[in-house]
Amino acid sequence: MEKFALIYIGGNTIRYALWQIKADQSYMLLESYREDLKLGQNTHVENVIKQEKIEHLLTILKHFKEFSDSVSADKILIVFSEFFQRIENTSDIQQRIIEEIGEEIVSLTCEEELHYDYLALTHSMNLTRSLIVDISGVSTQIGFVEDGILKDRYHIPVGPVSLTEKFSLENHILKENHIGLERHLIEEIRKIPWLKRYTYEDMVIVGGSARAISKIDRKKRRYPLDIIHEYTLENQDIHWHYKSLMSKNLSQRIQVPGLDKDRADILPSALAIVDLLLQETGIEKIRVSGSGIREGFLLEHIQKRFGMLSPMLEQSISNILSRHSVNKTKSKNLFALTSELYESLNGVRKDWKDAQDILLVSSRLRDVGLSVRYYNHDKHNFYIIINSELRGLDHRQIILCGLTATFTNGIHKEAPLLQYGQIINRMDLEMVYDIGICLSLAERLLQSDQKELHLKKCSILEDTIEILLSASDDIHFELHDASKLSSVFYELYKKNLILSYEKNSKYHAD
Repeated sequence: MEKFALIYIGGNTIRYALWQIKADQSYMLLESYREDLKLGQNTHVENVIKQEKIEHLLTILKHFKEFSDSVSADKILIVFSEFFQRIENTSDIQQRIIEEIGEEIVSLTCEEELHYDYLALTHSMNLTRSLIVDISGVSTQIGFVEDGILKDRYHIPVGPVSLTEKFSLENHILKENHIGLERHLIEEIRKIPWLKRYTYEDMVIVGGSARAISKIDRKKRRYPLDIIHEYTLENQDIHWHYKSLMSKNLSQRIQVPGLDKDRADILPSALAIVDLLLQETGIEKIRVSGSGIREGFLLEHIQKRFGMLSPMLEQSISNILSRHSVNKTKSKNLFALTSELYESLNGVRKDWKDAQDILLVSSRLRDVGLSVRYYNHDKHNFYIIINSELRGLDHRQIILCGLTATFTNGIHKEAPLLQYGQIINRMDLEMVYDIGICLSLAERLLQSDQKELHLKKCSILEDTIEILLSASDDIHFELHDASKLSSVFYELYKKNLILSYEKNSKYHAD
């Protein structure tokens, strides 16, 4: 086990992250900090960072270094964004950091920034035909990913900090400055040689401004989940926020729910970048990523230290199981039996297109609530699942995983819709019941981890469903407990449930 600290220095913010990493590749974010220094302000003429800001930067770095040492970080990495490629006194700044802080420094180019974004995104999102847009302080990285492969890339040499300064957008925005901003951006966007070549399924926005956009939209919608990653907007949502913030002065923007005071001056120009890209491409759907360059470095470090990365959803499940000290063998057995039961009911239940991911996550994470306490652990399952990182799932799927892992004797048919009606519907709840009854049966049948159990046969008759199990030992208690679900089973399928077993000295698959 080791602790890995990373300090990312951009043109707008400095971000610090500290992770704990285990040999099985599971990891946990222990600390995260942000400082808004806006190093990119007043640099577009002389391309020099003033001494006052350098001193402030060094002070912050010393604080991070001191903290990292106090928690026994095994490795500290300082990363300079591509912004510093254009700063003439970068080498002087780095020399002072080496002398006064004494840690390794990595300087990124435009291509390397997008590489780390790409690494993070392809291990946290399903990307079919996606336009990647990473908005940093003084630049914007653009990439096109098709079926997980980065096909094209481009660097736009403007970002929210530089645009805000160039067109005086900090406070009251004059009409001529707004027009000048859009003309300038359209000119830069139309230089992208491949932008019109592709058709896009969605746009994925990355970076601090992207997270800020998601936050104000979630507040506006009174969104029921406090999750940034995979938050989805439509193009008209972006356009509304863009026009709304452009019409406000700084003090009015600060009052916008969800908008941080430190970002109120530059967010209009960040929205301008996204809005005009949407207009030029015709993209309607926008997804927000909570992962970016920092997570790219983390994943690269894990891969170098502990080998090839697991698929993103499996890695997420492993992280959560490790964090909550769940028996991984038991969780795999529960998934296997739940899957067998679910497949055996084919023709009785409905056929759900994305059931496999819901079944996988809910069964593997069925016991995470025990880390809180035994009583009501099913309810604790829901809270833990929807507040954990489940990479590769959207918000709807995460809620359905949580609800399915909560299923015991059934769940309230209306309560989830009242709270999460923006995200799920009644058909989704039907899927929860179809998977949940199988999971609850499997859990009751696998109460002892000393007994091996396997579905041997399922007979679907006119009035009954007969399930025959193969067991390594007697399971009278388990059958008695599982039979208590018969009334729920009948309510769902209008068939009586009959459970029986054959005892085998050695577990085997028929």
